[in-house]
Amino acid sequence: MSKPAEPKWLLLIHQIPPKPNYFRVKIGRRLQRLGAVAIKNSVYVLPKSDQSQEDLEWVVREIVEGGGDASVCEARFVEGLSDAEVEALFNSAREADYLELASEARRLPSQLPRGKKGDDNRAELESTVARLRKRLEEIERSTSSRPRAETRLKRCSLNCR
Repeated sequence: MSKPAEPKWLLLIHQIPPKPNYFRVKIGRRLQRLGAVAIKNSVYVLPKSDQSQEDLEWVVREIVEGGGDASVCEARFVEGLSDAEVEALFNSAREADYLELASEARRLPSQLPRGKKGDDNRAELESTVARLRKRLEEIERSTSSRPRAETRLKRCSLNCR
């Protein structure tokens, strides 16, 4: 008998109180920033890693402190969704994140003042580029759009000088 495959995924299964509304939104945004993908209303998935586990443990604490309930478990999909389908969902979500970031970076050069670069504008632009770089780092998994987003950010950094 062959040994079962190692779990590839971490699942966060939660139940959040319906009120206050902002708490549900806050948790949803936190999970989105972590790169988690919803596979059901209250079930989110991330590729298994030490960092993902730590991130989800923090989300569990936050949910519990807010009056909800949450668990994290290791998983591999055997019926219904397959590992490949979950990976495709995850990659699709990351692709959208990279494209959004690249689009935002593409608009930045138009915000540069013509001719002489003002210190105030440059500082604001550098701050925006730093924020976008941080977002790029948050998007953990590489897809074909990551190089485009990185290239746009490098161009913006060069324009700030």
